[in-house]
Amino acid sequence: MRRIFGLLALSAAAVAALLTANPAQAASQSPQPAPFVELVSPGGVGRLYTADPRELDAATAAGYRRQPGTTGFIDRTATTSSTPLFRLKPSASASKWLFTASTSERDALVGQGWVSEGIAGYVGTQPGAGLVQLRRFTNGSEWRLALEPRTTELLNAGYKLDGPVGYVHQNWIRAGAVYFGMFHTGGHPTIIARTKAIYGRDNDWWGGVRDFRDGTHYATDNWPGEDWSSLKPSIGYYDDSQPATLEKHITQATSAGLSFFNFYYYWDSTKQRQDLTDKALEAFLQARNKDSIDFTVGVCAHPYAPLNIPVSQYDAVATNLVRYLQQDNTLRTNDGRKILNICDARGLGDGTNAAVKQFIDTVRAKFGQDLYVMINQAGFDPQQVVNAGANSPYCTTDGPSIEARSYATYLRDQRKFYNQSPTGPYGRCVLSDFDERPRHPIEQPDATKIRWMPDQSFDGFRQAVRNANADMAASTRPSTVDNYLYLYAWNEWHEGGFIEPNERDGCRYLDILQSELALQGPGCVS
Repeated sequence: MRRIFGLLALSAAAVAALLTANPAQAASQSPQPAPFVELVSPGGVGRLYTADPRELDAATAAGYRRQPGTTGFIDRTATTSSTPLFRLKPSASASKWLFTASTSERDALVGQGWVSEGIAGYVGTQPGAGLVQLRRFTNGSEWRLALEPRTTELLNAGYKLDGPVGYVHQNWIRAGAVYFGMFHTGGHPTIIARTKAIYGRDNDWWGGVRDFRDGTHYATDNWPGEDWSSLKPSIGYYDDSQPATLEKHITQATSAGLSFFNFYYYWDSTKQRQDLTDKALEAFLQARNKDSIDFTVGVCAHPYAPLNIPVSQYDAVATNLVRYLQQDNTLRTNDGRKILNICDARGLGDGTNAAVKQFIDTVRAKFGQDLYVMINQAGFDPQQVVNAGANSPYCTTDGPSIEARSYATYLRDQRKFYNQSPTGPYGRCVLSDFDERPRHPIEQPDATKIRWMPDQSFDGFRQAVRNANADMAASTRPSTVDNYLYLYAWNEWHEGGFIEPNERDGCRYLDILQSELALQGPGCVS
């Protein structure tokens, strides 16, 4: 039996705070692997490791300090190739823990009076793709867990290797793409009408995109020599009100390891019903492979009619949203709560914190469950998100960089943009590109007012992905959504924000994401 060291006691209040969040008592958990984070006890000796975001919050409130990054990503549910990782401590008042995958070691320690706190997660029993060995170390005062590549670091710090524990995922980022479900009759009414007026085609929601690719003089006169051959999806110009279209998109996204789609959601306050993106959402729900990917909706309440949401219509919108929130594959946080995104909160009532909170409270009451609400950083002060009744901010685009018309500026300020958000939970984003030139002259007749980033490149996109990954790897934020990444966008073709495979570049955006983030998937199918 390994040596048992002395204890460092916590206050009774601190111990109580930790016990209320015991991982064995969690009401619900996400089936996805979760960040396994390390905390140092208030006394500086004793390490706590947890994959439960609520326990992490309770521990930090009790004075524990989260260490940067993760100790891998651990499974929260058992698999045929995993075994439980047991968590024990020498006494109920101890502030140091020992983790073991050995039932005999656990039973022997419990027989000596140790307290078992249940299962912290599940570790692999054999090496495999994407897995790294989790090891236990001791320095005579405490036990630590660390991934195998950190062995030399721990030995140099005076620890001794106490043996392997099992295998965990080295990385597990949940990357999802913003989905503009507007490529169908009724989805782009202005574009459809203006395409008929300018190009003479009826009922074409691909107006501008199709024309720039085909060499319209609006493109060649204003931007001579530009290559527009990327402006056609690999599957052709599609109708996303058809389930077959969504089935193809789901296959493309999941083959490259994407975890979710974030569908834009619009409400028409004049018609008093869901509009513009409703058909694509319905097509998604009818797709035969929809259960292979999660989804969430982002409520876009713009500060102008008819795309605003008056207070008098809150109840109707909430009733409509519940249908999506009740789906089995609605995106969940790492502690199992369903997620609702608000992509623009400015048009909720009068846009004040009180009006936004009233909307969120209405949806929560209608849903009847503990709903996790995120508000987009664009157009809403991330410092005010909690005051507006939501749980955390997230981002999709970077407005200042878009206005600067420079991808280099975006890369330079990317992590600074993230850090405008408070130190609480946060959903990061990566901007693939912004190029609204196909909107000329359909939506913007003045070519000088068109915004685009002439210095955007695939190398730049790769760096943006690395920046987001590095920010996660150094994070000390709560782990609720700390490994979630919103990608702008799957198919915003009129704004140049697309990672959907296209005829010229194929899967290049998705290939970069999969390789840089180690996303799980067989490889992109274009």
